[in-house]
Amino acid sequence: MTKFKSDSEIFQLVWQAYRDAPLSVRLLSSSRSYICPVQPLVAEVPIGSTVFDIGCGSGLFLSLLIADSQVEQAIGSDINYRALSCARKAAKRLIDQQGKNIPVDFIHSTTPRTWPRERFSVVSLIDVMHHVPPQQQQSFFQEAVQRVAPGGTLLYKDMCEHPPWKAAANRLHDLLLARQWINYVPLNTIKKWASNSGLELQKEEHYSRLFYGHEKLVFKAV
Repeated sequence: MTKFKSDSEIFQLVWQAYRDAPLSVRLLSSSRSYICPVQPLVAEVPIGSTVFDIGCGSGLFLSLLIADSQVEQAIGSDINYRALSCARKAAKRLIDQQGKNIPVDFIHSTTPRTWPRERFSVVSLIDVMHHVPPQQQQSFFQEAVQRVAPGGTLLYKDMCEHPPWKAAANRLHDLLLARQWINYVPLNTIKKWASNSGLELQKEEHYSRLFYGHEKLVFKAV
């Protein structure tokens, strides 16, 4: 059970951990759980996990796992150099505060070819797939599956496609912040790709916050 019970607790922790980050990054990271609850995601990671967070951005997910003492090793990858710099500083601060020696790394990656070749007990794809060009989405997903250790977990979360008005709110959000027209992958397509890759669906959840809808799938590698 994660120790994070409220959005305000997350805000306070992240606000301090990211105090060296640019104000825009600090604000967005600290307030993210108010529109995208991260507690249901953190709760899916067993204590002692090794985690590979694909598309980690400024490292919020891994920072919370570190603060919650849930990881033995963590690697995040992203295409954004500035976001990765913020992630490294925040993670180091949280590790130093705990007095632990947790191997954590953040790598710049524009293609799965530069991902680690090792396998992890948890691989996370959180609000990533809609940023991947449609012609690359299936191979991108399959590469993520290849990083899941036997018996491990693939944690998939994305913004909803239905109802249309919530999907529109999600799309407007990315147009304003990411300057990108996103490409949804239907949830049934993700399930099919996962099944064809040897994963079993363990859990499916749909939840909303304000105008935003979210979809979460938890798969197990067999």
